[in-house]
Amino acid sequence: MLCLLSNISHMCFHQVALKYVLKDEEEMHPRKKLSKPKEVGLFEMVNKLSGHPNILKLYNWFDRPASYVMAMERPNPCKDLFTYRQDQGGVLDEDEARNVTSQLLGALQHCEDQGVVHRDVKPENILIQTDTKEIKLIDFGCGDPLKNTAYTDFSGTPEYLPIEWFQKEKFLAGPGTVWSVGVTLYNLVCGGDPFTSYTSKGMRHVEISAGLSPEIKDFICCCLRPQARDRPTLEQLQLHPWILKHF
Repeated sequence: MLCLLSNISHMCFHQVALKYVLKDEEEMHPRKKLSKPKEVGLFEMVNKLSGHPNILKLYNWFDRPASYVMAMERPNPCKDLFTYRQDQGGVLDEDEARNVTSQLLGALQHCEDQGVVHRDVKPENILIQTDTKEIKLIDFGCGDPLKNTAYTDFSGTPEYLPIEWFQKEKFLAGPGTVWSVGVTLYNLVCGGDPFTSYTSKGMRHVEISAGLSPEIKDFICCCLRPQARDRPTLEQLQLHPWILKHF
């Protein structure tokens, strides 16, 4: 079970956010010594050397009898993207959505390069610094080491899981991540979820709001292709014409 608090503390003159994660029964067993929680290990992998500017930094962690605590970077002023979108009137314009998506793709590519898959990409797990518009990918609690074979355990948020999960209860890391990018972007520019029915038939077609450019519609549709093998990679998405409009 996860308990997330945003208390402010001081450590080495840094403002930090404290995240408390309750241990399960196995972890609290007196003979079971917690060497390192998986989320801590994943954060350490993506934070190697200088880390990535769009991934939250973990400063330290502490073991307690019933929980562990992570002391992490605390951007200020910031909001999660879901709240930020609501505060902007319910949707982001294309330029701002492009800026967010470009940064997100870079962060996810870095995760992949470091052997990590996030598995819960969604607006609530992305912070945006409201003055600089820089984003931070947070919360690796559903993450896992990257592998070439399929993931068969449930992890993440159902609305952001790819169609193949609902068909076969498994998905590959790369195509699954790309799908969640598409759902996230749709949420930002359309103000809701792309699907109302989570079935093979209900997830094969997506309606995109009028008024958006052909390039962003193509970007979203590429991410949400029903066949996982037909979706572009993160690297290919960074070269998509809609993203390159930014430069």
